[in-house]
Amino acid sequence: MGINKQVIMSRKQENVELLNKIEAGLKLAIRKLYEQKAANNETAVICVNGEIKHVPASELLKQYDSK
Repeated sequence: MGINKQVIMSRKQENVELLNKIEAGLKLAIRKLYEQKAANNETAVICVNGEIKHVPASELLKQYDSK
């Protein structure tokens, strides 16, 4: 493999790792949001098939945990 291909492959791997870290951070933030809202017996606003809905955060947390 030439030096350019090695650099490209290395950068692709770095991008994949960064994307994985960002995704994990977003999942953690969403979970914390649902936990806080559920603790206060609040709803969260979500979009389902283009329709805006208010859903109890406790329900969303259950669904989130089952994934």
